[in-house]
Amino acid sequence: MRPPMMGMRGEGRGPFPGGRPDKGPVRTLAELSVTVWLTPKNAEFYIKNDFLHIKTESYEGRVHLCRQFPFELEWEFISVMNEEQAEVGIIKATALFEGAGEDLLRNELSRRYYAPVIDKIIGVKERYGFSYWRVHTAEGNVNFTLHDTYRSIIRATGGRVVLLDVNGNRVEIPNVEALDRKSYKKIELYL
Repeated sequence: MRPPMMGMRGEGRGPFPGGRPDKGPVRTLAELSVTVWLTPKNAEFYIKNDFLHIKTESYEGRVHLCRQFPFELEWEFISVMNEEQAEVGIIKATALFEGAGEDLLRNELSRRYYAPVIDKIIGVKERYGFSYWRVHTAEGNVNFTLHDTYRSIIRATGGRVVLLDVNGNRVEIPNVEALDRKSYKKIELYL
């Protein structure tokens, strides 16, 4: 069986001259490697229908924010992505957008990266490669399940620990050494 033809013979083009119909025009490596730094001078953020939007010279529409260094730099180096997961630009620091702009960005990041803070570990049980956790947070008692516990616990700087459950939710311990003795003994094995 012959493979399907990918364009005109000898022309070196793909099947869609000018770009793929579902993804828009093909961009060169030079275009993809340009970093667009977003500042208050070239970008305006606003809320529309409860979603974050941006207005720049080249793009206006709904966006979401992704931390490039989620454990070390919470408010710096924020990637701004459009609905197609293409990067619109990077915010060097939310503090550049003083006042309402900074509050808007910080609220959006806090909502996206929400993680209950554990102040006490009530119990941990292991069974068939899963660990079942009962913890206490400011919101009350929380139960969650980790698969491959050693890989689901991420140690960050300053004693901070982030636990990622089977559903992709995050739970955080700001300083594992600050836990009470019983709680620390229950997590110590996995650190």
